[in-house]
Amino acid sequence: ILDSSCGYGSFLSGKNMVQRLIGADIDNGAIDEAKNRTKNVEFFTLNSLSKVSRQNYNISSNEKVIVIGNPPYNDTTSIIRQDIKDKSIQNFIDSDIKTRDLGMSFLLSYNKLYADYVCVLHPLSYLIKKANFNLLDKFAKNYKLIDGVIISSHEFSDTSRGMAFPILISLYKRYRIGMNY
Repeated sequence: ILDSSCGYGSFLSGKNMVQRLIGADIDNGAIDEAKNRTKNVEFFTLNSLSKVSRQNYNISSNEKVIVIGNPPYNDTTSIIRQDIKDKSIQNFIDSDIKTRDLGMSFLLSYNKLYADYVCVLHPLSYLIKKANFNLLDKFAKNYKLIDGVIISSHEFSDTSRGMAFPILISLYKRYRIGMNY
């Protein structure tokens, strides 16, 4: 199980019955805190959107991978959470996954990692706005949404500001014919 934007490791904590738990984040402080909060997790401090490969996480090509988490999502030009969208970070996102929205870039990175399953939170607009769906073409061609629950962004009262918007808690499976709009 991989959370490539794990923050404090909340999605990796608790009793797990898996062979490997892997957490990564670009923020050294978050990784230090995650190490204090969780046990039996391999942590990496890295930009998960740069030079994306299984090797970054010491994952072999034959290992099954389930991606989980709540990657950052919003327009990279907005002022919200600008600290994690610093221009120097933007310059180091792989060109084949770089979009205006960090969450979309993360979805595209999961495709590059050949994840078998992806269970993440993201705005519903990724799937219902045609322009967004088209940006996710490489992901959509290889994954099928097999389950999901829609919640309000206001469920995250500590971080949600402004107008509420629908968030999809999604479960995707790698699927040879993908999905269409």
